[in-house]
Amino acid sequence: MTAQNLFSRYLPIEPSLVDWGMYVLDAGCTDVPAGSDYPVGRHPEEYLFSWEKGRVLDEYQLVFVTRGKGVFQWEDSKPCEVSAGDVMLLRPDMWHRYKPNAETGWCENWVGFQGEYAQRLVEKFFTADNAILKVGQDEELLRKLKVVIELMQKSPAGFRQMMAGETVAALARVRSLAMRADKMLSAYESRMDYARHYLLAHAAEEIDLVDLAEEQGMSYSRFRTLFREHTGSSPRQYQLDIRVNRAKELLRDGRRNVSEVAEVLGFSSVYYFSRLFKQRTGKTPVEFRRECDS
Repeated sequence: MTAQNLFSRYLPIEPSLVDWGMYVLDAGCTDVPAGSDYPVGRHPEEYLFSWEKGRVLDEYQLVFVTRGKGVFQWEDSKPCEVSAGDVMLLRPDMWHRYKPNAETGWCENWVGFQGEYAQRLVEKFFTADNAILKVGQDEELLRKLKVVIELMQKSPAGFRQMMAGETVAALARVRSLAMRADKMLSAYESRMDYARHYLLAHAAEEIDLVDLAEEQGMSYSRFRTLFREHTGSSPRQYQLDIRVNRAKELLRDGRRNVSEVAEVLGFSSVYYFSRLFKQRTGKTPVEFRRECDS
């Protein structure tokens, strides 16, 4: 397959631009179909890379993925998934590599830049430990990058200063969107903490999880997905795990028989309790108590 909407251009550093404090060195866009080789197009040697070797640049780059999925790795991080709506923010001297998934391909728009002002902006307002920024499918950010690309293509008078201005605006947009996403994530984490503590406090009760999700202002499917991401298990499985752990405590205590333990923990029958307990621990409640007593 052949890449579509393919454009890239690389410019030299001009002394007057160094004093400007922000200058664009390269920009481009590529729509990579599924199954295509990557990277595609013609690029200077210092920009070329393979997944096996990766690369290190002497500039900042902002790469906005607007379609498809892929993988990105930088420095000592593990490979991370990149999907539409993500920005990869590359720094000078940072080893990195990325590529689209063969099954989906992707569309990328990027701008590379340098300068003292550029350095101050990136280093002050973006953390170095997170090179993937969740901004969503933002048309305004895409428009700003397209303006940079169009200026580079047409090269009108003063275009390099205008590209610098649009790049600063793009960085501001990325930061605003990423901060908004972080606040939403924090809000979701707070809701999941509440749900987790609620399940801990009411482990022996029959809880309507749909109602609990609605109390948190979301559908049950969304609630279940976020809860699993937050705890590693579904709400129902989380509650069952709590019951089994409490059953272990009661069985070790020895003051209640198995039927009483099942009743205290809200199980509908001793048979169901015993079957679930064995599934989770590998032993029946009687076997578990016998081992505790021995």
